[in-house]
Amino acid sequence: MIDPFNSIKEALQIADIATSYGVVLKRNNQALCPFHNEKTPSFTIFPKTNSFKCFGCGAGGSVIDFVMQMYRTDALQAARKLDIDFNLGLFDHKPTKEEIHQQAEKKEQHQADKGLETAFEGFIDKAYNLLCDYFHLLQDWKGTHAPSSPNELDTVNPLFVEACHQLDYTEYLLDSLLSADIDEQISFYQTHRKELLSLANRIKSHTNGREADNPA
Repeated sequence: MIDPFNSIKEALQIADIATSYGVVLKRNNQALCPFHNEKTPSFTIFPKTNSFKCFGCGAGGSVIDFVMQMYRTDALQAARKLDIDFNLGLFDHKPTKEEIHQQAEKKEQHQADKGLETAFEGFIDKAYNLLCDYFHLLQDWKGTHAPSSPNELDTVNPLFVEACHQLDYTEYLLDSLLSADIDEQISFYQTHRKELLSLANRIKSHTNGREADNPA
């Protein structure tokens, strides 16, 4: 006799179930816990054991445990929900045309959301690398072009001035981005997108200028 509970645990991946029910996972398989309010992600997926654990509220377990906690239901109702939602047919339930259509739409939306999430993660990675590159340039400019005496203050190199003005601010942006949760990352994107594009052009302009001064 087939055990529907074990079959569900074997057929479904906790990461897919969590994201299908609205959890936004980051690349390190962590997320803000859907079971309690928090600002720092403590909800973690463990793909090798196909399980989850929240180190904030203590919730954890299998895909069935996740649905039990998510929808405040018992194990049987959670298993039946997974069976219906993912068309497993383990409880002799034949999905209606409407249910099949809804599941197809849900899967399509999930794939679209995953694509957007991947694209957004790519932007955040590029933004962080861009800020790191600029920060290192500023450090180099501040050391290389610092005036050697007070007499040079009137003719100080513009790169030194830029470094003095921008180092602390750039370090602040790096710290903000590194510690940001998903909502803060979205806000960062909305606030600083044009600024980062301008910064990319600034670095490119400097690099091209340096290459022109030092042709291969």
